Parts: sequence; C-alpha cells; structure tokens
Amino acid sequence: MKNCIISIRTNLSFFRKHSSSTAGFTLVEVLVVTAIIGFLSTSLILNFSRSRINIEQNVNLVMATIREAQSKTVSSTVYNYPTGPGNPCGYGVHYVSATQLIIYVGPNAATADPSCATMDKRYNATRDSILITRTFIDSRVEMKNPFNDIFFLPPDPKTYLDNDASLNGWPISIQVGVAGEACSQNCRTISIDPSGKIEY
Repeated sequence: MKNCIISIRTNLSFFRKHSSSTAGFTLVEVLVVTAIIGFLSTSLILNFSRSRINIEQNVNLVMATIREAQSKTVSSTVYNYPTGPGNPCGYGVHYVSATQLIIYVGPNAATADPSCATMDKRYNATRDSILITRTFIDSRVEMKNPFNDIFFLPPDPKTYLDNDASLNGWPISIQVGVAGEACSQNCRTISIDPSGKIEY
C-alpha cells in the first residue's frame, strides 16, 4: 500500500511538472491558425460575391443613364459637333441590345432641319450622335424587353416616349432580370412616365 501511494504521488508530481510546461499552444501556432482561417474566409466571401448575380446594380445603371440624358437636357449641355460647338435639340436614350443602351445627342438646334419641335425624336444614326454607350456590368443580367426611344427636349425638359410627348400616353417599362430566365420574382421594372418621372 505504501509503495502504491508513493507511486501515485510520483506520477502526480511528474504530471504536474510536465503538463504546466507543455500545455496549450504557442503564440506562433495561434497566429498561424488565425492567418489560415482569415485567408480561407476572405477567399470564400470574394468567391461568393463574384458568383452572386446583382440585378440591382444593372437596374441602377439603366436609371442613371436615363437620368443623365435628362440632366444634360435641363442644363443645356453644349455638344461639340463636327462643325463646332452648339446647343443640341436634346438628349435621348436608345435600346441597342439586351445588355447595352446609348445616350444620343440630337442635331444642333441652330441648324436643325426640320426644327427641333417638329423633327422625329427617335434615334437616327445618320442625323444623331452617340454620346455614351453603356453596357451591363454583369453579363448574366439582361433587359427583358426592347424599349422605345426616350428623348428629352429642352428647356423643361419635355419628355418624348417613342416620339410622343402627350401626357396621357402610356409610360415605358423596362424589365431587368437574369439572362435566359422568364420574369418572375427575380425581375425589376423601371417605369418612365410621360411627365419625365422615373420610378423603380
């Protein structure tokens, strides 16, 4: 019995002596594990954000393009035509493809034939100039429907939807959604009113 008690005490003192000096992790081990976890978390978050389809970003691009044409008309931005600077008849937005649209500039108001008030406001490649081409940020998103031209005539600006400025006309709706999918919950609709109001 005495030998057994001595043996237990010896084992306990050996365990205490060695466990206190080797227990836990060193600072280097903790830092290495933390760095590995941080690296893996960052790469997972980045991959997830790249693979996520962001419809809102492309909707904002369409709305910003229309608002830019509208604001250029309000501010009567001068355009440098091949014949020299001049005040355009106005600025418009034209559908090019499911992922692309342009801001176009009407002819010089000083030399427009016919006058700005009577001319056809729809995009005409031989008469109008392309100011800006906008392409969707994410190619997996598209405009679901081609839309008619939106044109703003200064100084108000007066809004022409498919060459019609009547306030009792139909608004233009632009649907944006995932490419190749039918519109359901994943589509967003932008509405341009004949009064020039842009709603989302």
